[in-house]
Amino acid sequence: MINEISDYLYNFKNKVMEAENIVETCEDKILNYALYLEKEGFKKDYEENFFTILGYTYRLDNNKQRLFYTFQEAIYAIDLDKLMKNEDSLKLNTIVYILVLDSIIKEYKSSVINEVEKTKALNTYNVVQQRQAKENQKYHMYQN
Repeated sequence: MINEISDYLYNFKNKVMEAENIVETCEDKILNYALYLEKEGFKKDYEENFFTILGYTYRLDNNKQRLFYTFQEAIYAIDLDKLMKNEDSLKLNTIVYILVLDSIIKEYKSSVINEVEKTKALNTYNVVQQRQAKENQKYHMYQN
């Protein structure tokens, strides 16, 4: 099923779709895939990755932009994983991006932000950013 989901997203590789078109064209498939992934426990297994990517999307306040750019990022990530033949990353990106896209589409359709999810996403994203900043600081210390 993961391959089916990644192939579905990969089919949009050479297409640019606005938020309205993404919802119109993909909402049902993304919802069904997300339900499957949640039922199989993937959302729990990849929770930190999910919240990290969702937190990253909140750098944009406009929901249309969040949906557009996240959809494009998902396609790009899957395309890169296929080119590099990185099956582990392909699985991770497929799962996480479908779950994130599902969340963004729900927000887009209802105009209601899940504040608990948003707070957890922003907190997770900030922790990851701080961890990366510490690693970068170590690297720069060695260069001096």
